[in-house]
Amino acid sequence: METIRSVNKIAALQAGEVAIWGADVSEMSEDVDALAGLLSVEELAKADRLKKDPARLMSVVARGGLRVLLGAYTKQEPSRVVFKQQVGGKPMLESGEISFNLAHSGDWVVWAFAASGEVGVDLEQLRADVVYSRVVRRYFHPMEQQALAEADDAVRLFFDMWAAKEALVKASGRGVFAAMNEVELPLVAGAVPDATAVGDWFLRRVEAGSMYTCALASDQPILEQPCYDFGGLQWRD
Repeated sequence: METIRSVNKIAALQAGEVAIWGADVSEMSEDVDALAGLLSVEELAKADRLKKDPARLMSVVARGGLRVLLGAYTKQEPSRVVFKQQVGGKPMLESGEISFNLAHSGDWVVWAFAASGEVGVDLEQLRADVVYSRVVRRYFHPMEQQALAEADDAVRLFFDMWAAKEALVKASGRGVFAAMNEVELPLVAGAVPDATAVGDWFLRRVEAGSMYTCALASDQPILEQPCYDFGGLQWRD
């Protein structure tokens, strides 16, 4: 990931660009109070209802970081960013200036931003102990099930496919489980390709290391996909 040191150096989003930001939440405990101070009453109440400290930290960083970055892209104070929900529950800016989406898993959170169109992002931590057979039977196409049965690393392929499917569904704004089984991925040699089209949607894999998998979807061609480290960003005065 690239590092932008100052929030004032974040450039405007360009046509065809989807900017990805990521943060290792386990390393951001010193920022939690400042990020919590940016949240709305409703966002803070939701975070405070989480009983475990790591879950609260994730909620505060995810929503606070979203506000910091949206504030930078729209040139307004993070605490003044106003959200509304689309039909189906997908959040958007009240102003409609840019599109965004976020996902978190394990210790990491990722945010995606685009100047226009719709975007969806998903992040999954690979877990060898997951029992996915029932999920596969319900939500995966027979050809996808066959690829899993023949895969050398079925766990990796399962999470790669799940992240890709969820990114596509999140971009569309439909409920994840309501539409997951309608998505059929065009696998290449038994794997999710780095870039492909699924119907009218464009799908890309995002590099996330050996323990995670990440996918990005948009209804616009993705020409540029820069990735930035939120942990290295100086956003406080």
